[in-house]
Amino acid sequence: ASLASLPSVAPPARPATPASRHFSPGLHVDARRRLAAPRAATDEDSISGSISLRVRRWLYNQLEPLDRGDFRWEFLVPWSNKTLTTLDKFIVCSTFIGLSFTLQTVLEPGASVGVHLSYIAQFFSYAMGDPIGFRLLAVLTSVLEIGGSLFETKEAGLIVNGADFNLGTAFASVNAEDVFPIFYDQLFIIINMYYILRWLLTQEALASTLEWSEEEEGLYTKCFAPLGFRRAQFSRLMRIATVVQVSDADVDVLTVQGEPILDLFVPLNGIVEVRVGGTVTTTLPPYQLVGEASLLENLQSTRGEVHPPARATVIAASGSSYVRWPQSAFYELQQEEDSDFAYAIQLMIARTLSAKPSAARL
Repeated sequence: ASLASLPSVAPPARPATPASRHFSPGLHVDARRRLAAPRAATDEDSISGSISLRVRRWLYNQLEPLDRGDFRWEFLVPWSNKTLTTLDKFIVCSTFIGLSFTLQTVLEPGASVGVHLSYIAQFFSYAMGDPIGFRLLAVLTSVLEIGGSLFETKEAGLIVNGADFNLGTAFASVNAEDVFPIFYDQLFIIINMYYILRWLLTQEALASTLEWSEEEEGLYTKCFAPLGFRRAQFSRLMRIATVVQVSDADVDVLTVQGEPILDLFVPLNGIVEVRVGGTVTTTLPPYQLVGEASLLENLQSTRGEVHPPARATVIAASGSSYVRWPQSAFYELQQEEDSDFAYAIQLMIARTLSAKPSAARL
């Protein structure tokens, strides 16, 4: 049939625009006029801002000369401009302690010597920038305070009345006011000793004695050591690692293009393909990080909740093996106090991204 023989169909009527969506030019202008216009800055605002700026500038200029960096022993001898040697520091420390007890003997001989020593140790701990040194002195502070409370007589300390170091007698005659201070001092000792223990385990002198399997040694020397990890850090990382062996009849999909990446992978052997749009664009050698770009964004997000989508599909071929870590584990390690894991992880990612072709960054 020809087009002329077809019945003509009228075009559908345009639906009427709802009244609430139809504005005349006049109404549109009126609506805009009803919007609150931004308040123009007044001379009064300018004057107050100028005064605030001058006050802050004055305050900064007054305080800035007082900042002389971290605490140094030289601060205890402000009249001297020389840099103190180890012997000088020993003399300053001994003089400080000697003067303290001389003043106690003259002004308050009945005070507890143990408690006084704990305050001196506390002073040096606060003045110390090293966190482990601070914790060691905190332990000493608690021990001295417990000793002063247990072995010295109230209002008649070691200087006046001597001390009875019989532990049984000390506990039997402990003052009621000292029960809770002694209890909390014991808690402080336990907490600080735990952090000192953790610090010891991060020292390479201890970590270098660990015996690793050939696979673990290869993973460290060929992957994590060049990326800036120390043996102690790698040892902690292996506690949360999962080693996967792909069967000869199957393949493992590590990431899927467009879907969130939740783990970090390191191939150990075999073929690992990178596919974009179904096409193989490259293959990854063993000991190459997979998912490092996604991990970087995850670590920088609030509470580690961001998991960016993969830029490519990564497939581990049959017979290959790889190691997997959840991103959440890296986030938790990064948040730890008294730990340099955050720096090590950032360095690892930065070195990987700089050395990796852009097509293989995931």
